[in-house]
Amino acid sequence: MTDADQPPSLTWLFFGWSGRLSRLPYALAWGFWMTLGAAFLTRMVMTPHEEPAFVTWTLLFFAVGVVSTVSSVMLTIKRLHDTALPAPLVLCLFVPAISIFALIAFLVWPGTPGSNVHGAVTDRPKD
Repeated sequence: MTDADQPPSLTWLFFGWSGRLSRLPYALAWGFWMTLGAAFLTRMVMTPHEEPAFVTWTLLFFAVGVVSTVSSVMLTIKRLHDTALPAPLVLCLFVPAISIFALIAFLVWPGTPGSNVHGAVTDRPKD
């Protein structure tokens, strides 16, 4: 198998910024981070504050929050590449009044058919 036949790595999916990402992997990756964050939040809330495990769950929750924020930015940059929109639009995710509408738009806006300046095909790093 050549490198072109190999599927992209999960490292590229979650933390790479080059290439294009279609709607389905974008939605699934967002769902993954939301689920993981909810799981750690649930453990943190369910653990009594007096137990030593509370500190551990709290630190893990904040660590997942930081990692998922970085990953979400990278995912959105690749999604914007697919739609041929400028990458600085990722900042819309940090504006409270429009963040949910921006996320919905990024989830439903169709990608550019065919190749564009960010890659020949979707769901791959740029060659």
